[in-house]
Amino acid sequence: MKDDIEIIERKEFNVEGAVLIEGFPSVGMVSSIVSNYLIKVLNMEYIGSVRSRHFQPTAIIANGVPMPPVRIYSGQPIEKKDCICDRLVVLTSEFPPPIELMAPMVDKILEWTAQKKIKTVISVEGIINESKTQDQHSTYAIASTPAARKILESKKITPLENGIITGISGVLLHEAERTGRDVICLLGDANPQIPDARAAVRLIEVLDGFLPKIKLDTQPLIKEAERLEGQLKGALMQAHAMNKPGQQEPAPVMYG
Repeated sequence: MKDDIEIIERKEFNVEGAVLIEGFPSVGMVSSIVSNYLIKVLNMEYIGSVRSRHFQPTAIIANGVPMPPVRIYSGQPIEKKDCICDRLVVLTSEFPPPIELMAPMVDKILEWTAQKKIKTVISVEGIINESKTQDQHSTYAIASTPAARKILESKKITPLENGIITGISGVLLHEAERTGRDVICLLGDANPQIPDARAAVRLIEVLDGFLPKIKLDTQPLIKEAERLEGQLKGALMQAHAMNKPGQQEPAPVMYG
């Protein structure tokens, strides 16, 4: 099925030594929020896409331009001595690939990153942690190789010792371990019911530690989280008011 997946490069570009941020959607849409935030604030350029006949038949409209559901962006070179990479590449989508396509998708991503001499992949993942209360949040990480684990140790990020990681991130980790590729997965508690901008902020702050000379301003996301929370509270109150005795079902509510 890997032959059904194609990476289309829109132009010539050099991403040697880059770090790839993988942003397929996860719990609370955290991965997509983080990847799109990076694209926007770092003014990254759209350089390619991933195509497959098995993908969601959808166009993403951005600034009036139709774009494919899986996109690749690159930023300008990062001239920082204490940064773990020379530049960033972001792979993002608003739709998870079909389950049967995840393993061949990972094969294609690892093949392409090796060809482009991209040295490290960082996968950002929202998770549900039912042992935590509403006010408790944790961030974890896991790495595929001893070299990548040393990076986590230097950043003092709590390692995930036991658990299950599903989807693209899970396949990336075990395939990278098997092939000796450096993959790091950053995991944060997220609300599965809404696009969780607050969870995305926590992961961006961790990611910022990997890029110490690029200060990522998370205030806009915090404001977005507050706006969304206010909308949701209003929506819940409206649904409760409409769902009185004798009312068959609540009126539909939209937020965005």
